[in-house]
Amino acid sequence: MGAFSFIRRGLAITILALGLLLLAATGCGVPDPTPEPELTLDEVLERTSDHLLSFQTAQFQMIDEMESGRKFFEQTLKSVDGKVQAPDRTDLLVNVESPVLGFVQIGIIAVGDSAMMQFASGAPWNPLPLDQVPFNFSGLGMTLSDLLPKIQNIELTGRETVNGIETIRIDGDLVSEDLKNLITSADSGHPIDLTVWVDAEDQSLRQIRIVGNVFNDDGPGTSRLIILSEYDEPVDIQLPG
Repeated sequence: MGAFSFIRRGLAITILALGLLLLAATGCGVPDPTPEPELTLDEVLERTSDHLLSFQTAQFQMIDEMESGRKFFEQTLKSVDGKVQAPDRTDLLVNVESPVLGFVQIGIIAVGDSAMMQFASGAPWNPLPLDQVPFNFSGLGMTLSDLLPKIQNIELTGRETVNGIETIRIDGDLVSEDLKNLITSADSGHPIDLTVWVDAEDQSLRQIRIVGNVFNDDGPGTSRLIILSEYDEPVDIQLPG
């Protein structure tokens, strides 16, 4: 009987130890938290639109990735760096390459119905009719919010890290005239492939890539990338002088 009791006691200790190990492996029986459900496309678009309509200031960059787009005042446009201040203030620095002068930075500042232009760093500022400003970044949030419902064949295509931020990627297409509120002299009838990246955490817009001819004289495969950042950071945009 003594040997049998010893064996039973040993089995009981072994079973208890295995049970404790199993509990430890499963977090002491506490179930894993239920993951947050993925947002639907409609929910992402609604939250992105709400953010676009609510921000007061932002910084952005628009890059002609192939440098094949329409000439800017007869010069090759490389990129545009800018700041916007709601509702109608824009400060642009247009980076171009001139066959005569080389790399040149052109300044454009618009406040309300007035705009001024500086043809090179250090040059005097001169009045510029608003209809000659090829890009309408004033009221940028509303312009981009109005663009979202025009996207056709739209779908969520996954998640990507953009500039260190986890984003939700959205793909779709539209036609060039849909961009007229953003690129004011856009020509009509050209198919455009559009990719949009929004912050996975707050659905703020982070990037847009526009691939296709916005203007008749864009080169084949022209691709423009718009990057947005620094939402609601202090900005004060005033006309020069």
